[in-house]
Amino acid sequence: MAPPSPTAFPSPSGNAGPTSAPSASPNAAPVAELAAGLLAITVSDGVRVRSLPHVADDSIKYSPVLPTGASLLVTGGPVVASGYTWMEVAPLSVKLAGGVDRGWVAVADHDGTPWVAVDPDPTPGYELASSSAARVAGTLAAAKREASQANAFGVALYRKLLASGTVKASSGMVFSPTSIVDALAMARAGAKGETATQMDAVLRAAGWDELGLGIASLDEQLASRDATFADFEGKLHTLALRLANIAFVQRGFPVDSTYLARVGRTFGAGIALVDFKADTAGAIRAVNGWVSRQTMGRIPVIVDKNSITDATRLALVNAIYLRANWAREFWPSQTRQEAFAVPGGRAVSVAMMHQDGAQSIGLATGLGWKATELYYLGKDGRPLAMTLILPDNLTAFERTLSTSVLDAVQAKITAEERRIEKSTEATSAGDCGTYAYQVALGLPRFGVETAVELARILGAMGMPLAVTRGAADFTAINPDAQLYINAVVHKANVDVDEKGTTASAATVVSVDTGGCTGPEPAKTVALTFNRPFLFLIRDVKTGAIAFIGRVTDPTKR
Repeated sequence: MAPPSPTAFPSPSGNAGPTSAPSASPNAAPVAELAAGLLAITVSDGVRVRSLPHVADDSIKYSPVLPTGASLLVTGGPVVASGYTWMEVAPLSVKLAGGVDRGWVAVADHDGTPWVAVDPDPTPGYELASSSAARVAGTLAAAKREASQANAFGVALYRKLLASGTVKASSGMVFSPTSIVDALAMARAGAKGETATQMDAVLRAAGWDELGLGIASLDEQLASRDATFADFEGKLHTLALRLANIAFVQRGFPVDSTYLARVGRTFGAGIALVDFKADTAGAIRAVNGWVSRQTMGRIPVIVDKNSITDATRLALVNAIYLRANWAREFWPSQTRQEAFAVPGGRAVSVAMMHQDGAQSIGLATGLGWKATELYYLGKDGRPLAMTLILPDNLTAFERTLSTSVLDAVQAKITAEERRIEKSTEATSAGDCGTYAYQVALGLPRFGVETAVELARILGAMGMPLAVTRGAADFTAINPDAQLYINAVVHKANVDVDEKGTTASAATVVSVDTGGCTGPEPAKTVALTFNRPFLFLIRDVKTGAIAFIGRVTDPTKR
């Protein structure tokens, strides 16, 4: 949670909500339906956001108060206190003072009159034709298998992005293998023949049955990490890890019912109807609006007229949002400006965070690298972690990067964590015993953002049929439309500071008709006017890499 606002306006003590008479919207969903992960809307003027879910002096009143119609993302709750039911929310359409990005609101008056309700139309511009079907029951074994396969895909894509020149060798990078695999797998659900075979090879899958069960199982595992919980002092915390899928479909376009059932049961994806043909701009706004809300505004725009056209018939979308606090936060008072060597031999000044690791941070070493791991606080201990690898030479290390290398790094980190957990017994009075070593960790604050178009890269990785007009076989979606993948757009970002990490990613697979849309160039000619580390955010239980990236200059995003 963001720190309390130093500029919060005072209001009368005991004011939990609206400062004027509430007027409920007749279209708003009942208050009882509010839950974490849903988009909500204020249905009364003067809704107050507080730092804690109760009315008392220690619950800071944030400013400004929210007007009717303010858009909110529900991130936690409910909590019943001071005679009200409270939900934790992140305002999307109103900016709170002092950099505060979330807080608690009372959702109704004492008599049940609502102040906040579920938004009945979270993204204007599309009609939700169906919600998701009952999802496939997952298994931990299938989740771990899919995590391993998705990780292998992610590492291969990491190397391919660097080798292709899509990401400059001197630049930072971040992407989400989890998001890309989910979106591609929605397309794979409708592939047949050699197109399906090629996609399976790239996704490291042994056919749809295995892939579908794996996706459903891994998504179920990751979703279970999302929780609001109290620590031993009763202080509330939230680990937000949210995945969402949706299929935007051309209104009136016939889609095979078996395909729709697969998408609903495997991905929990609703079907949204838009008009790509007659209102391409409106369809683009609908996709961007949905992604923006699922990522709490961190990815406001992902597609444009180049990736969504009047020939598009489906846009298969995944979004992932993460906000997590370190299990051991860095003290802001220990952050200081220090030098960071960037490519080219020069140094920049960065805000370097510091903490003494005690028996919580191990130091693993290998040929040409050092590594450690920081855990995030969760309901059931430490469910997520950031692995940090510091190579002597980043470029040389990346040339040999593979899942076996990452597994070896992880094994050494785990061994070192176990080693320093052990301590020797005291041998005399005043002797408290010892443990192997303590790491004095220095880590820069950093933010990385990447936007890439992956269709050609995925074709080069082994699935050329899926991205080739006239050659792809997606007849399991529609047998007559000559569908192919026109674009795979991915955006991701991550910000790391003393408290923890906020990250988001989204992937849109644009499935177009294969008819002729005009002459195309024979080739494209580029006209360009123009000491790093790796990081992975992984799920501890399954090993899934939610985000992977590199930092080459922390002063740049």
